[in-house]
Amino acid sequence: MRINTYSQTMAKKSDTALALVLEEKHKYTEEAIQAVIWELENRNIIEKDSIIQNPSVLVPEAVVKEGERDNLLKNAPLEEEEVPPILFSKRAIRGFTIFFSTLFGVVLLMHNLKKMNKRKARMEVLFFGIFYTFFTMILLSYLPTTLFITLLFNGIGYVVLTEYFWNKSLGKNVEYQKEQITKPVIISLSIVAFIIYIQFSSGVLQG
Repeated sequence: MRINTYSQTMAKKSDTALALVLEEKHKYTEEAIQAVIWELENRNIIEKDSIIQNPSVLVPEAVVKEGERDNLLKNAPLEEEEVPPILFSKRAIRGFTIFFSTLFGVVLLMHNLKKMNKRKARMEVLFFGIFYTFFTMILLSYLPTTLFITLLFNGIGYVVLTEYFWNKSLGKNVEYQKEQITKPVIISLSIVAFIIYIQFSSGVLQG
């Protein structure tokens, strides 16, 4: 069964309302648009698995009656009905950045930006993550290897990710639902465990 966060909301909308969402798709997240497409397919208004290139062509003109579009937009703005997106919180990004590394925080923030259709911002965060990782590796090679210094660099990475990139691209007061961190925690711990295993194996072989 094809459902996501927005499926229940879109299932309650009329054919006209769904058509208007597609026509104003730049205002909505990828998940919201996908839920609309699935719902229209379930109602046999568009062909199953069709690619939406031009919603006004694929959705029958009869769906949006003459004069009804302006009336709906005026009296029942669709964006007010939209469910807040599910994003990883700043607290989650802080935990992964400080206790794992800045790259882990970068991945979570990029996930948020993808959901919000912020492609350019995603690339900026990715480039920052790569540059900052190499930059800290070079600095740490000249500094004493201590837990405090490592946490300090990770903390700086967190501040840049949230206070600059988050606020700039998502908005300081953006409304959202918190994404569960269970899966990222399992993946992160697995990666760390694998790295430790590789280092341990290399030490044993050299010994």
